[in-house]
Amino acid sequence: MIVTRFKYPLEARLLEKIDLMIKRCIQENPKRDAILLTEGAEGEGKTTYSIALGYYIAEKTGRTFNHTRVFADLEKMMTFIQNTEEEVVVWDEPALQGLSGDIHSRILRNLMRLLMMARKKRHFIIINLAYFNKFNDYIVWQRPLGMIHVYSRDEVKAGRFCYIKKKNLEFLWQDWRRFRKRNYKKWASRRIRGTFPDVLNPNYAHNVLSDFDIKEYEKAKDEAIMKIGAVDKRVITMGIHYWKYKIATLDVPTKEIAKHLNCTMRVIQQWRDLPKRYPELVGFIKEKERRANDEKT
Repeated sequence: MIVTRFKYPLEARLLEKIDLMIKRCIQENPKRDAILLTEGAEGEGKTTYSIALGYYIAEKTGRTFNHTRVFADLEKMMTFIQNTEEEVVVWDEPALQGLSGDIHSRILRNLMRLLMMARKKRHFIIINLAYFNKFNDYIVWQRPLGMIHVYSRDEVKAGRFCYIKKKNLEFLWQDWRRFRKRNYKKWASRRIRGTFPDVLNPNYAHNVLSDFDIKEYEKAKDEAIMKIGAVDKRVITMGIHYWKYKIATLDVPTKEIAKHLNCTMRVIQQWRDLPKRYPELVGFIKEKERRANDEKT
């Protein structure tokens, strides 16, 4: 089906699903949002497809969509969603799988907060993920209304997709949990699949680049990735402070600790006072203890 003012094609059966999601987030009562996942390996076209869908949804709803509604920085997206209503937004996951466990967990918690607080804002949110199995059940199957998996045919021809309905997302997730298999083919709809347009390619006749500023998008994504790296360094620093504090607060005389570490008692006292010097360490300690308790139970 030819859609939007750019006149590119989108698969008609998929649009039937998208239209139902749109209906959900424009109705007056009850007020609801719509969450759609786009998932696939790096370079397979998640961003391209989500932007093509973003323009379609915006035109169907009379909302605004362009590069200013595509976020790599989750905190900026959270602020935007908190302060607006009835928007079409995309979170473009900036390659989180390579990050440390602590920073990845922090981003997951923030994403869950975002989804929990956004229900009554009637946003249409598209979330681009590299691999669904890097995320928890709430994000993968409890909140989304469906998932588009993008891939290359025969590992060569990019630009293909299949669609997994909401009722099958839990089964997809459970197959990963039990068997460590990403069974897209097993749980994807047989009727909703096909190709998608390369709307960010300047050589594609129906591209969206007259409205979507690709340079600004790339700049924002680079800034988000650099910011994540900086946050990761802070997490490492907090981790060092955490273990110093744990050592300093052992049920052992300060003199004995200092002796075994070949340092002065004053140093141990300074470690014990680290939460006073770094207030964010208090939350870090609480989170560490909470996770340790969760693992025990």
